[in-house]
Amino acid sequence: MIGVSKNGIRRFCNGYCLYACLVCHAQAFSFLKEHDLLDEEHDADPCHKCGAIMQDKRKRNRRGEFRPVLRCPRRGCQTSRSVHQGNRFFHYTDLNGKTNSCLSLCEILELVYLFIMDIPCNTTVTLTGKSPNTVTDWYNMCREVCGEIVSHRTRGQMIGTEEKPIQIDESRFAGRRKYNRGRLLTGDHAPETKDSDADIVNNRNHGARIDGPWVFGLKNGLDVCYFYVMRRERATLIPIIERECQVGSVIHSDEWPAYLILNNIGYHHKTVNHQENYVNPISGAHTQGIERSWLDAKIDILKKKRGVPVHLFQSHLDYYC
Repeated sequence: MIGVSKNGIRRFCNGYCLYACLVCHAQAFSFLKEHDLLDEEHDADPCHKCGAIMQDKRKRNRRGEFRPVLRCPRRGCQTSRSVHQGNRFFHYTDLNGKTNSCLSLCEILELVYLFIMDIPCNTTVTLTGKSPNTVTDWYNMCREVCGEIVSHRTRGQMIGTEEKPIQIDESRFAGRRKYNRGRLLTGDHAPETKDSDADIVNNRNHGARIDGPWVFGLKNGLDVCYFYVMRRERATLIPIIERECQVGSVIHSDEWPAYLILNNIGYHHKTVNHQENYVNPISGAHTQGIERSWLDAKIDILKKKRGVPVHLFQSHLDYYC
């Protein structure tokens, strides 16, 4: 650009960046409005000072970027608040109780998009320039949304029929020690359970083998849900089945003793003995669908992510579901 000073180029670049930022925020704002992720003017909470209906406006922050806000139209008030406020997802609250996430709508949508595309946290930190704590917090909140979607309160109870029965099974999500040696995954001391499927001779091990963590799964067609449990006993599994499955549904499972009372509590229960065959030749009961789903879940949680913290294990199961 001949004949233009450096200050002129700098002002042009700054002005273009502000214009691009304004267009980006406007598109993000309209996109969220179309998908009912942000309240309309008449649905938003009124002004907390005068009670007037808030209007959609723009406000420039300290960095010179425009951001959408809700502003009171009364001349003596002119109170404004963020469009994030009142929204369960965008209304971010940190450990100190503050509600300012310091992220624009575009930046939040970028993090959500990378989360949906299964981009790892460390790669997201590199692409966005955000801190690891910020990326981790927003990824955890995205998984909380997944938990709300797969909960029985949102999707209702499963209904099993003869054509599409409910398959239930349990699987142990734990790594495998080479040659039965090395440290245990869940600690050296734990109460022994009756669920142990084998006895191992203690050969240079750091304590006896520990059962768990167990994951109990239910699958009905494409609808699947997993639950993290410490024991696969009757007192743990039966309440989950009663909460997730409608009474009178057809349920297929293996011959684990915890399931033997399903016929007595109102379900049509059919079993298959996996030591003899994969499909019951008489009743046609099988658990092939839920057994196959364990492979993908373990690859996603144990292999790709190399394990997850115990307090976040259920959220990762909800995200996979």
